[in-house]
Amino acid sequence: MRKGTKILLLGTENRYLIKYRKEKFHTKDGAIDLAKIKKFGDKVPSANGPVFTAVEPTLFDLMKKFKRGPQIILPKDAGLIIAETGIGEGSKVIDAGTGTGWMATFLSKVVGSKGKVVTYEKSKINHKLAKQNFDDIGLKNVRAKHGDAYVDIKEKNFDVMILDLAEPWNVSTMKKNIKTGGYIVAYLPQISQVQEYVSFCEKNEFIIERIIELQEREWSVKGRISRPKSHSIGHTAFLIFSRIL
Repeated sequence: MRKGTKILLLGTENRYLIKYRKEKFHTKDGAIDLAKIKKFGDKVPSANGPVFTAVEPTLFDLMKKFKRGPQIILPKDAGLIIAETGIGEGSKVIDAGTGTGWMATFLSKVVGSKGKVVTYEKSKINHKLAKQNFDDIGLKNVRAKHGDAYVDIKEKNFDVMILDLAEPWNVSTMKKNIKTGGYIVAYLPQISQVQEYVSFCEKNEFIIERIIELQEREWSVKGRISRPKSHSIGHTAFLIFSRIL
């Protein structure tokens, strides 16, 4: 195992994302001797008893450690956006605004090395934060631009545009940015914003395919006792899927 390799120490109760080094790592489960780990899959006990397995972290494991800023597009919504628009290997996607970079990171994994993700952020603070998050996990196919998405998007004939903006109807370059038949997805918290965007689409002859609100409820199952967890994810935003004619 090379020094600096990212490892997820996976236990039944707790987990720790670390960079490998040959020393003891102190946790609330007691010290863990990292020198005993030679490869992914190795098991190592903590001083207080719990045993951890060293596994290679997934992209989502790494994203959970992102430095946080503004509200993110959650996985439940990101997954639907990707599925509904058919984003896949080689797709070209515009993401505005970047925020802390969660959506752009999800997209980078899906489009692969042959695809392209260009993301725009007006705030200098958020732009810098997102770039740091991208660098921390080594993303190669995301281009982060500091600019005003309402007027500065230069890309042409991309497949999909995702607009996490307060007034997506004011993006002046949509028809140039997205190819005929391509998708524009608006992520809008308020129903009044949805009404405004739908009116915009009707005036510009965009096809509204779906307007969706997703809610997520997690369950706890222990033995014969099953119940919803007390905390669930309710309304985050409305997703409006529209297509360019």
